[in-house]
Amino acid sequence: MEILLLDELAPDAQLWLSDRHQVSYQPMLAHDRAELHRRLYKTRALFVTPEVRVDSALLDFAPCLAVVACLHGDTENIDDEACRRRRVRVLRAINANVRANAEFQLGNLMMMMRNGAPQPVMPLDGVPLRGREINDSVIGLLGMTPTAHLLATLLTALGARVIGFDPALHRTADLWQRLGVQPVTFTELLATADAVAVQMAFASRHRGMVSESALAVCRTGQFWTSISAPALFDLPALAQALRSNHLGACVLDLSEPDQIAADSPLRNVPRLRITPNMACATQEALLRASWYLADRTHELLQLSDTQRVALESAPMPL
Repeated sequence: MEILLLDELAPDAQLWLSDRHQVSYQPMLAHDRAELHRRLYKTRALFVTPEVRVDSALLDFAPCLAVVACLHGDTENIDDEACRRRRVRVLRAINANVRANAEFQLGNLMMMMRNGAPQPVMPLDGVPLRGREINDSVIGLLGMTPTAHLLATLLTALGARVIGFDPALHRTADLWQRLGVQPVTFTELLATADAVAVQMAFASRHRGMVSESALAVCRTGQFWTSISAPALFDLPALAQALRSNHLGACVLDLSEPDQIAADSPLRNVPRLRITPNMACATQEALLRASWYLADRTHELLQLSDTQRVALESAPMPL
């Protein structure tokens, strides 16, 4: 087969691609690595799910492979260096999920600040709930990825004071002023914000960055919503901060189901909501990602190996 789909594209994009190439949709192969290896021999383009690891071991079974594509642009399942050595182009729909992610973060912030928990709360014994408004609140952005750019714009329009920290972005960078975000230190963000939105690109050096000592600095009752890898957090410390009421509530969105183990300290923690990759799961995001990947894959498969390698990489437009 020419194109093997382990992930489902939007119907129109998949049909468009099928009209131009031999396409096989085999989602069950995402969970059967041995059978996947067997099917890869004549595959030229492979669309993978976040669960499928694309490494040298897999590439050994795919001598004809020219393109690897992933609808989920923020996953770490593709070994880019191994693909580069084999002259396999990697396509990620990096910006397709930006609006979906930003709206998800904003929705969580508004829900928690109004209800005090990530689930709807009912008043008890006739006592009215007194939530908070986004207007005049201090919202901290941890990570200034493209999602944060749009989220900052939405929060500013609602009257919030927005502060931010990103270890990869110098506080004198023009981006801060352009977005209307006040750059602060990590400690200042934790100590000042009424709520924190996390959308930071994860690297191994950031593992456990939100540690017990960091959480101790947080304002009492602070709300957190994160679409970043949970490895960014010290999970036992996060669980304790919620159980002790030091944090008001938290939402963690996971790109991969096994990111939280069955015996994780986060299981059955009060005021914590764990969602299964809901941040980017909108019809519009799927449509944007599907058409971008379908169009780019078709374009790349028309080129020779030399032309394909020479082609410049670029993120998809917003």
